[in-house]
Amino acid sequence: MRDKIFLPATLAICAVLFVCWYQFFYETTQREIVNMELETRRLREVEREIAEMKARHGDLAALAETKALQLDEARNFLPPTLAQDEFIDGLYRAAESSQARIISVQAGEENIADKIQSQVVNVTLEADYVSLLNFIRETLDGGRLTSLERISVEGTGGKFVSSSVSFKIFAAP
Repeated sequence: MRDKIFLPATLAICAVLFVCWYQFFYETTQREIVNMELETRRLREVEREIAEMKARHGDLAALAETKALQLDEARNFLPPTLAQDEFIDGLYRAAESSQARIISVQAGEENIADKIQSQVVNVTLEADYVSLLNFIRETLDGGRLTSLERISVEGTGGKFVSSSVSFKIFAAP
């Protein structure tokens, strides 16, 4: 009787051990292998993208330096202070290069709204029409955020006009 039970019991134990081995060792190992293959593919794709960037841009240090300069220019576009003295110096440089003559410059009150500081700067100048437009364009295209608030132009009887221009400058403290 003992021999009759020994063989089926041995087979049952072997079957249970096989199922446990399959469930707990084989399947988990296979899942790990598949996950490693996917990770390897992803890393190869990243490596390929890096190689393409190096081929496209050459030296990546030069690209990083260029991006840092662009970031600095963007930061200077909205400076931390109004720095109206620098803006007024820029007005005089723009007037000189556009052949306009500045009569007076007056800085208005500083305003703070929504964490943005602003100030209106009034400029009175004499120039011909083209020089006036060049002055305004050069001032607005400068290295900081500036908007044209108001402009008035009066003819003086010759080719020159007298104008009053108001610019608004901004800062983000």
